Amino acid sequence: MAGKRLTARGLCVLLLIGLAILCYWIFFAGSLVPDRDGDSSLVVSGAAVNILIVGNDENRDLGLPGRADTIILAHVDLDAPAVLFLSLPRDTLVDINGHGQDKLNHAFAYGGMDLLCTTVEQLLNVPIDYYAVTDFNGFENIVDVLGGVEIEVDKRMYYQTYDGLIDIEAGLQHLDGEKALQYVRYRQDELGDITRVGRQQKFLKALIEECSKPRAILKFPHLLAEINKMVETDLPYRYMLRLGMALLRMDAAAMENATLPGDFATINGVSYWQGNASQIQDLILMNFGENTDGE
Repeated sequence: MAGKRLTARGLCVLLLIGLAILCYWIFFAGSLVPDRDGDSSLVVSGAAVNILIVGNDENRDLGLPGRADTIILAHVDLDAPAVLFLSLPRDTLVDINGHGQDKLNHAFAYGGMDLLCTTVEQLLNVPIDYYAVTDFNGFENIVDVLGGVEIEVDKRMYYQTYDGLIDIEAGLQHLDGEKALQYVRYRQDELGDITRVGRQQKFLKALIEECSKPRAILKFPHLLAEINKMVETDLPYRYMLRLGMALLRMDAAAMENATLPGDFATINGVSYWQGNASQIQDLILMNFGENTDGE
């Protein structure tokens, strides 16, 4: 009996040591905020990271090419903790290096995440520290692993897209992966993509709240495995865990949404979202900190 007690005690000690090592690795091994040695005029804050989140509309089942269908900059303040989700309409008129003026999502088509990150940095004057991109398949699978997301659907949604049918009833709904994808893609509104951006922000907030529920914790190993398969990111794994822990500590009130200030414009017969430069500057300075050179 004494030997068994000693063995059990020894296992507990080993588990505690292992847990201590894991906690050290997650919380103390390296800084989540990278060194920023680039343009000193960029607007930054020392305890925050900027992550460009992209939903790629590639559908591997149908063999369709991918475009940046959803573009959101997450500004995560690790001290608060708090997060601002800044949605960038895909039709935003921007300057793309080597391609002149065009729609923001075309930067992804021209040069992938590297060119898209550079374009967003130039548009907002903030550094992009990391990126994460997933496609239709990855989005659906991640939502399904969580067991779906509950959300208040603002209107009856029914529309035949080029690759499927969107069909969701109005009211409080528990959306599985397929229905969740329909919800964030729907854009048959008076303001089109701008209204859709608002729904995407609402869904992202609901998704994080779902992850913070006790029942979701048991699903984390499967969820992380799915993210590893379905999400392309340059965020190191240990930093992903730290960031996840920070998000789970947040109160819903600490998650704010914003859309790039601007208005619709038609130029040479093409519809764009044209940013308002002064309003964008005010939004960035208010939410992202001060210029590193003191300006």
